[in-house]
Amino acid sequence: MKKTIIFAAIAAAIPALAQADVNLYGSLRAGVSVTKNSANNYNSTFGVDDFGSRIGFKGSEDLGNGLKTIWQVETGFAMDGVAGSGSASGTFANRQSYVGIDGAYGKVRVGHLDDVLADTEATDNLYGPRRDGMGTNFPLYEATDLFSYGDSRFKNSVRYDSPTWNGFNLTLQYGAGESQAAGQMKQGDGYGLRLAYQNSGFFGAIANASKLNTKGGSNSTTNRLEGGYSANNLYLAASYQWLTTYGDAYAKNDDGSYKLPGIANLPTIAHTGGNKVENTTWALNAAYTIGNFKPSIVYSKRGDAKIDGTRYSLGASQWAAAVDYTLSKNTLVQVGYGERKDNKDAQTVNKLAQEKSTLAWAMMKHNF
Repeated sequence: MKKTIIFAAIAAAIPALAQADVNLYGSLRAGVSVTKNSANNYNSTFGVDDFGSRIGFKGSEDLGNGLKTIWQVETGFAMDGVAGSGSASGTFANRQSYVGIDGAYGKVRVGHLDDVLADTEATDNLYGPRRDGMGTNFPLYEATDLFSYGDSRFKNSVRYDSPTWNGFNLTLQYGAGESQAAGQMKQGDGYGLRLAYQNSGFFGAIANASKLNTKGGSNSTTNRLEGGYSANNLYLAASYQWLTTYGDAYAKNDDGSYKLPGIANLPTIAHTGGNKVENTTWALNAAYTIGNFKPSIVYSKRGDAKIDGTRYSLGASQWAAAVDYTLSKNTLVQVGYGERKDNKDAQTVNKLAQEKSTLAWAMMKHNF
């Protein structure tokens, strides 16, 4: 009986699908890697890995008068058969998923949406295996050992993206925290603002992502400025980030992670119920396309952070180099190597026995 109902529902939906613009798309990314870090006691360990695979459905419907409905449902999964957390879990719609309206005055979307920092990653252009928890080949502004949010997605989000005016476009975003304990201020609301410019190969952007009332009336903020050039087979980009985050270094989120990741591992951090982290990070990225080949390199450096006004040796440096080879319009392979070095207190925070972690990888990506 249940099967009959399901088949009947699918049959009823086919005419509606035929009238709408519905596309199946995805990116299959798998390969091999050799990691050497704390997870394997600094022994070189070979593995077969997923590199961020995803599949999705998206579409639109013409509403007339220059308006159209837009929608997307995207799911990340692990092609190596080892499910992880977040976008590696395979949970339906764990990546950007929304419904909205698009028209001459821009687009408005509602759902689980990329935040403005995720759109401001001009120096992040390499791929990495999910099992490399150190993120060795990614710029350090994406690291989660000190930074507790950003470069991801806002849940319960509304986002407006303007059309492009003389090379400029604007993004405004809100994420509802949906939480307010008795006698306390509303918690978890997020706001994002981004202004970008692009013209004649040159581009730039400034973005701010904030979470409200993370310590009383104090807001945690992450700011990022980037710029570069992309034309004539040459790609150059630079990023600079500065942030101030508040929270209880000893409190944990629902998933067991610390609200201020790792900070409590430093023995001198006060158990006050409200701690403050201040930090800066910068990154450079360069690439050049030669026929089917594209060599690229990224270098980033995180400064020694201040915690409650005291500076700790929480800095780190990272570099990675890779070569892409394009096999077709939709398929490429990438081979690369990267290193990350953490300062003394950063080693304590991350429980690292050595300062240096390394990663070598080879992967294939096919988009459809």
